[in-house]
Amino acid sequence: MFMLSDIRDIIIIFGISTSFLLLLISTILIVSTFQKIRKLTKFIENSLEEISDIRKKVKNTIPKPVSSVIDGAITIKTVLDKVFNKNRKENKEKEKENGK
Repeated sequence: MFMLSDIRDIIIIFGISTSFLLLLISTILIVSTFQKIRKLTKFIENSLEEISDIRKKVKNTIPKPVSSVIDGAITIKTVLDKVFNKNRKENKEKEKENGK
């Protein structure tokens, strides 16, 4: 028959082996997560480099005055879009307040 100290030793061994197993599993999960994050950041960096390369090629092929006009038009368009989107959001909020 088992003595109380034998049962205690079995429980201790089971607890230690379970904790090592959980530590191993968590380490593997953390390492795989960091590897996926590293792959994602490399993909984003490569994409940004490709976009900047394409933008440089476009600027080099288009004459300087035309590219300045295009950049100015894009800047004005983005500003106007932001202003009008802000006004639309304010109008929607006012409609929601009036509708309540």
